[in-house]
Amino acid sequence: MGTKLKVHNPMGYPPQIDQKHLAPRVNDLAGKTVYLVDCRFDDGDILVEQMANWFSDNRPDIKVEVRRKSGVYTERDETLYNEIQQKGAGAVMAVGH
Repeated sequence: MGTKLKVHNPMGYPPQIDQKHLAPRVNDLAGKTVYLVDCRFDDGDILVEQMANWFSDNRPDIKVEVRRKSGVYTERDETLYNEIQQKGAGAVMAVGH
């Protein structure tokens, strides 16, 4: 008889998650604030800058707030997310390429 091997399921044990619903859709962004958030992933800052320039050129009626998420991209930034919920009509989370 050969050597016995102990193997593990590569699927692992995913954590329990709380499913969240999407935010309600905004009919019009004119006069409202949109947050463009760099999630600190490769070249996300470049993407955010390009989006901010697009809004400036094409939709000057929309206020744009550019932010950089604290910590690494896998961690939540509760302070920033609370600010967006309180003051923003929408947000784009830029994860780079």
